Amino acid sequence: MDNLTRERSLRMRGAAIFMIFLHNLLHLLDYAKENEFAFTPIRAEHMLSSFISLSSSIVGDFFSYFGWYGVPVFMFFSGYGLVMKHEQASREKGFGKQHKSLRVVPYLWRNFLKLFVLMAPCYLIYVLGTGQPIFSKLAIGQLTMTANLFCPRMIAPGVYWYFGLTLQFYVLYLVFFRFRSKKFLMIAALLMLVLGVVFEFFVDKTSNVDLRHNSPVWLPVFLAGVWYAREKSIPGLAFVKKHWGKALLLLIVLWVWSSVNAYLWTASPLLVLPIFGIICICCCEIPAASGRWVHAISGLFSRCITYLGSISASLFVCHPIIRELALKVYHLGYNQMIVILVYVIVCISVAAIYDYCYKKAMRFLLPKR
Repeated sequence: MDNLTRERSLRMRGAAIFMIFLHNLLHLLDYAKENEFAFTPIRAEHMLSSFISLSSSIVGDFFSYFGWYGVPVFMFFSGYGLVMKHEQASREKGFGKQHKSLRVVPYLWRNFLKLFVLMAPCYLIYVLGTGQPIFSKLAIGQLTMTANLFCPRMIAPGVYWYFGLTLQFYVLYLVFFRFRSKKFLMIAALLMLVLGVVFEFFVDKTSNVDLRHNSPVWLPVFLAGVWYAREKSIPGLAFVKKHWGKALLLLIVLWVWSSVNAYLWTASPLLVLPIFGIICICCCEIPAASGRWVHAISGLFSRCITYLGSISASLFVCHPIIRELALKVYHLGYNQMIVILVYVIVCISVAAIYDYCYKKAMRFLLPKR
């Protein structure tokens, strides 16, 4: 695989957000439940049973169980994007190894503001719509993106736990901006990976869920993005691109195995990253020589997920509200497939409008320097 161009990055985000917003509806319906914040063996057994028996609900079970794996893609791009913005950009401007210093307060303020302006309107709509008090401890914690620290399991909508996590990543990046040693980065990632396994087996489930709403156990995925952005060339990527079909099959087998195996589960978010990369690069860039129809389908798939990637932030923040409406309609007795289809269409339509407004607001609040 080559470097991540903007279009390739958008494809990966688009595929990831499609999985996420489908998962966040389907896992509340009668489908296989995910193992996201804790590993529950019975859930893995349910998923395997669905696949082995070729259940009629296999597609829904797939998105319900595996859909949350789109989240690590955004964690990866948080690290990747910060390096490209604050390290690679300054290198291109002539700073070389002596990168331009990062002014801590303006850096934190700009990133907090971007998250706040994205989240706050939808969160306030959700709070008012569900009758929750606006000035409660939970609401203030969510608006300041600190709820992950003191009441993570109470966050509603639960999807919004990711905003607090992202803010923590922005803070932690200051450490890795200051200490750029590859050894330091690798040791930190490995240590957090080991701690993730320790938390899984030696910490009670409730505490483990609380810990997994915060950054330590997800740091390896974030640092994978930092590492990838800093490396000029990565051994083996040319070979993977040449034999992408076999590589993809092998990675999918390893990923699925890790997602249903308690001992490998902690590493499964890392294994899914190259799968998204291969699908969104190799499968979207099939040459015309491979056949007219194959090339056309590849191009259509590419355009669709690229567009979803371009509105992914707005799609992420809007879909929990639309999900609440979809669930109410579903419980009134409407056909499930129709509800899901309308949910998808409405999510994308609302997100497109919200994205336009959000980007307008950010250009006003944070004009380019």
